[in-house]
Amino acid sequence: MQPAAPSLDARIPVHVLTGFLGSGKTTFLRHLLGEPGLAETAVIINEFGEIGLDHLLVREVTEDVVLLSSGCLCCAVRDDLVSTLAELLAMARCGAVTPFRQVVVETTGLADPAPIIQVVMSAPELLHGYRAGSIITTVDGVSGLNSIRNFAEAAQQVALADCVVVTKSDLVERWQLDTLELDVAKVNPSVRSLTSSKHAMPSAADVLAHGEDWKPHSLGAHDRAARGVHSHGIETFTVEVTREVEWPAFVDWLELLLAARGQSILRVKGLLQLEGDERPVVVHGVQHVVYPPEYLPRWPEGSPRGWLVFIARNLTRTTIENSLPSIFACRH
Repeated sequence: MQPAAPSLDARIPVHVLTGFLGSGKTTFLRHLLGEPGLAETAVIINEFGEIGLDHLLVREVTEDVVLLSSGCLCCAVRDDLVSTLAELLAMARCGAVTPFRQVVVETTGLADPAPIIQVVMSAPELLHGYRAGSIITTVDGVSGLNSIRNFAEAAQQVALADCVVVTKSDLVERWQLDTLELDVAKVNPSVRSLTSSKHAMPSAADVLAHGEDWKPHSLGAHDRAARGVHSHGIETFTVEVTREVEWPAFVDWLELLLAARGQSILRVKGLLQLEGDERPVVVHGVQHVVYPPEYLPRWPEGSPRGWLVFIARNLTRTTIENSLPSIFACRH
């Protein structure tokens, strides 16, 4: 499969909004849905328990809300998510519901977002209508430090995020926010981090920014080997792939790597330069699943020419770097 240009991808993005218990996901979602730019949004809310509440709060803003209850999206009700997304798309196409331009899935506070993204990336029923969007993780400015350090679920949510939103920032001192942001950076050095308060919340455009602005924030001019480690065994590191690659050879290498170590690799993201093309190609894999690649129109300013960010458990950068030469071994 050759990479496609993003402008040709008309599929609907599915964004995942996650965050530990009490971090303010629903409040933040209500704020985002109040913006004109997210007016055409379908919302799926997963609540763990017999009685759901959050969907009632969100419905004050939008009627396009589906509640998935009595289980966690990352385990018990994944099939419900697939059928719900498929049904929403079918109803929109036949005019039974208002067409929507994106979907936001709000998870429970204990959910692992990786399986949810995997569903969107791999379910045959969804591939032609949907694509993986951004993972947004809310972190409580008051108790987030304790959550990340003591709960594996909170650390996992931060590790997989494209954007972290630190909520309730008006309730803590600046030094506390700085400490929390350092902990977030240890878990996920490449994440975009925003702060949110009761009276000043980030815009949807800021939260969902990606594409041309996407680059490993931890990579500076003199620091191309950034590495983050967390007590739960989650490790983040960046490796450079400075040579042009042949796409089939890279796919073979990545698929073998994920087949062998998929349980250890939570997520891999990056940009590569292919032979004969100046445009960067986006690489995105979650555990055993590789997302269909696509081109960006140009390299982000300040980005190195070829890199992969790994978010992994019990896997070292040295292991990856030692296997990389196999990509180039079969060149003619």
